[in-house]
Amino acid sequence: MEKQQELPEYIQGLATKKSEAQQRREIVEKEYLKLLDRLAKKSEKNKKTIRNDFLNVEVSFINREGGKEASKNSVHNWQSSYAILHLETIVKKAKAKEGVPIYSEAKPTGNQRKLGYVNVAVLYYNFVDTEKSYMNFTVKLVLGIKNNGRHIQYSVTKVEAL
Repeated sequence: MEKQQELPEYIQGLATKKSEAQQRREIVEKEYLKLLDRLAKKSEKNKKTIRNDFLNVEVSFINREGGKEASKNSVHNWQSSYAILHLETIVKKAKAKEGVPIYSEAKPTGNQRKLGYVNVAVLYYNFVDTEKSYMNFTVKLVLGIKNNGRHIQYSVTKVEAL
C-alpha cells in the first residue's frame, strides 16, 4: 500500500492550512499585480495578454476583473492560490476537457454580466508531480468573452485532485 504523503505547512510560500486564507490573499494580490507589470513590460503597446495555445486567442488581464476574482475566491484553498502563482503557464496551456463544453452563456446574475461578458470559455490545466501526490490536481480557467470577441482572464480555481 502506498504511503500517504504529508502536506507541508507551506508550498512556494503559500500556507496550506484552510484557516490561512488571509495569508494567501496577500500573496495572491501581490503576485497578480506582479504578473500585470511583467506582461505590460513585455508588450510593445503595454498590452497585458497571454496567448492561449488551445483556443489560439490573446487572453487579456484586467486587475478589476481577474485580480478581484482571484483575491476573493482563489484564496479558499492552497491549490487555487498556487494556480495564481502559475497563471502564465495555465493561461498558455489550458485546454478543453473531453466531453465538457468549452463555451456557455455568461451567468445572467452576478459579476459575469456586470463585467459585460456575453459568453465564457472554460478550460482546464492539470498539475502533475510524480514525486508529490498532493501536487496532482486540476484547475479550471474561466475566460470572460466580450461582445467584440475579447477574451479576459476571469477566474482560476482548483476543481479536483488527481
